[in-house]
Amino acid sequence: MAEGGDGEAMQSLGLWYMMGKNGLAKDDAQARAWYERSAAARYPKGLANFGNYLLRGIGGPQDNVFGIMNVTQAAELGSDVGAVLLGSGFFGGIWGLPKDPVRARYWLKKVVDGECAHKHLLSADIAKAAAMLRELD
Repeated sequence: MAEGGDGEAMQSLGLWYMMGKNGLAKDDAQARAWYERSAAARYPKGLANFGNYLLRGIGGPQDNVFGIMNVTQAAELGSDVGAVLLGSGFFGGIWGLPKDPVRARYWLKKVVDGECAHKHLLSADIAKAAAMLRELD
C-alpha cells in the first residue's frame, strides 16, 4: 500500500524503521525517507514526523525552514505532534521561531485539551506540554 501512495502506510513504514520493528532494522535515513513520502501525500502524522526529523537533523541534514513548514501543515491538519512542536518552538524560541507566549499557548493548549484530530503523542510528551503551558500562565 505504501508503494501505491497510501500516506498512512508510508507513515507506518517510517515508524517501523524508526523503531526497528516488524522485521526491519532500525534505520533513521529510511524512516526519514518514508516520512517524507507520507508528508508529500499530505498525511498529517507523516508531515509531523518528517518535520520533526528535519528540525532535529535525524537521518539527514537539519533544515529548520522546511521542518517548520511541515510541522505547521501537520498542526493545521490536526496532528498533536505538529502542535506540540510548534508550541515548543514558540515557547523556547528555537528552530528560527521567536519566543512568542501567545502562539506557544495556542498550540500547547490544543495538545493538552485533546483538541487535535490526529493523536500520536506519548503521554509523557503531553505532560511536558502541560508543564510548558503552566509555565506560561
